[in-house]
Parts: sequence; C-alpha cells; structure tokens
Amino acid sequence: MTSKFSNYLEWFEDHPGKMTDTYTHLGSSHADIVAYGKHDFGQTVEQLRQFTCGKTTTIGSEMFNKDALIRGKLFEPPNVYMTLNYLYKFTDAENIKSTYPVTEPDVFDALNMASSVDHKLYFHKPVHIPVPGTKDEFVTMQGEIVNELKSSMTGSGECMRNYVSQVQHQLVCTNGEFALISVLSKTGQLTVYPIERDNEWIADYLAQVSDYWRRVEEDDPYPEAIENDYVADLNSLDTSNQLLTLMEKRQEFDALKKQFDVDKKAIDEGIKDVLKKFGVNKGFIGPFKVSVTTVEIKPKPERVVPATPGSTYEKLTVNINKEDLQ
Repeated sequence: MTSKFSNYLEWFEDHPGKMTDTYTHLGSSHADIVAYGKHDFGQTVEQLRQFTCGKTTTIGSEMFNKDALIRGKLFEPPNVYMTLNYLYKFTDAENIKSTYPVTEPDVFDALNMASSVDHKLYFHKPVHIPVPGTKDEFVTMQGEIVNELKSSMTGSGECMRNYVSQVQHQLVCTNGEFALISVLSKTGQLTVYPIERDNEWIADYLAQVSDYWRRVEEDDPYPEAIENDYVADLNSLDTSNQLLTLMEKRQEFDALKKQFDVDKKAIDEGIKDVLKKFGVNKGFIGPFKVSVTTVEIKPKPERVVPATPGSTYEKLTVNINKEDLQ
C-alpha cells in the first residue's frame, strides 16, 4: 500500500479535482442537481445548465471550489485504509481486490455521462455488509463495487441524499450493481453504507439527464422555481373541495378545542375550591386520586427577552385508580 500512496501523491499534483469535463459530460457530483432540480447545498439545475453552456463560471456557490476538492482528496487515503479494515470484519483480505487511486473515468456515452470513482473494490465471493442503524439488515455484495469516499464536515457521518444520487450515477457509468459510501466524520468516525442499484430511480434520472442535454443544446432554460413566499390561488386547484373541507374541519376543531380548554379550566378551578373548602390538598374519591401541589417558577435573568418575575401557581393532578374500576 505504501507504493500506492506514493503514486497517489504524484498523481494528485496533476489531478487535484474531478477527471470529468463538465462542459462535455455530466459528472456524478452533479447527479443530485439534475435528479431533483436542486442540490442539498442549494445549487439549481438551471445554474448548472448555464455553467455547461459557458454562460457562468460558477454553479451558484463554492461547493466545487478547489480548496474543497483538495480537502476531500487529502482525506481519501485514510478513508481507504479504514474502509478496508472495516470490510475485513466480514471477509478475509484475499477476497477483496482494491484499486486506488482510480486514474480513468467511467463513461456512459449514450447520455454523455461520466464518473470519477474514488475507489473500486472487487469481491470474489459474496460479502454481507450490515446496514447502519439496523440490527440485522445486510446487503450481500459480489463482483465490482464502487466506493465513494466522503469526508463529512459534520460529526454525525450521515449518508446525505446527494451521496446516494452520486453513486447511482456511478453505477450507470460502470454498469454495476453495488456501491459503498464511506463517510469519515470530522471526529474521525467511519460509517460505511451499502447501496444497491435502484433501477426505478435510475430510469427517472436518465429521463432527466436526457432533458438536461436537450436544454443545453437548445439553450432552453428551466422554468423558474416557485419561491417560498409565492401565494397561490388554491380555489382553481382544489376542484373537488378536498382542501377546503379539511380547512373547515380544522377550524371547527380549533373552536371546539378552545371551548374544551375553557371548560376544563373552569372544572379544575372548581375542584381546587372544593378541596380548599374541605381543608385538604390530596385525597381519593371513587376511582380517582386527586392532589393540589404548589409549583415554583424561578425568576429568569434578562437576556434577549425581558426578565420574568418569579411566581407560583397551583398544579392539579388527577389520576384514575384502576383497582377501583375493576
């Protein structure tokens, strides 16, 4: 592995980022944008289209800047080591062929798609990889495995949506069936997520890719997304009055709830008055146990909101004595 690491450093100087050309091929790092219209980090598919057309030099943010790419690449070697050590828990080393770095991109020419796979594995025999967060779920893998290496800037090491979109794109380009997403958190914890090829998702995605290249070729912008402050006239949309009926029911419920809260408060005050009349603060009657306790609210210092003075209130607790109900 030492010789590979040395070769990697030499290769890294000439390949600090992706091996795919965004102007001619759709890379896997942009899969989430095309699949969902917007990336987890905010970049839109229209921004990507304009970038591919040469109209802009960025894709809406610094997500793909050189510093971020270099940081990700620098964390790849330890991620490879840790991923292999993790896999050795489930199979012997002789069963795994590891290829790192991968120096050539995989290409799906039919739709000008390409991917720069971080790490490739080959399992000669089936390997059962556990699904994180479950007790007994496994994904059985054999053959070529694409391994996406992630260095998360959060401590959780979660598998984000765009990671999954990325490896599904890679599986198209490699004609593969399985992927592993190795997420190295900022605390140094590694979580490995086994991913299977999702043909249903891929079919929808390829249709989006085809439309993307049509829009690039014809310079056809994507429709503007509806902003969050847009107010729609739902009267023309709710032709069956389904939404209106639900809204009216909600209004009725709110009115009933307000009346219920008023009635309950009056009943509670009545119970407290009777207990005070009897000179007791706890007791039982029929199947009920009842008590009145004083709850102290401590004063709060003034910070962002004005200071709150200390006070007390009487808390009424009513429980059902189940033994008396039998």
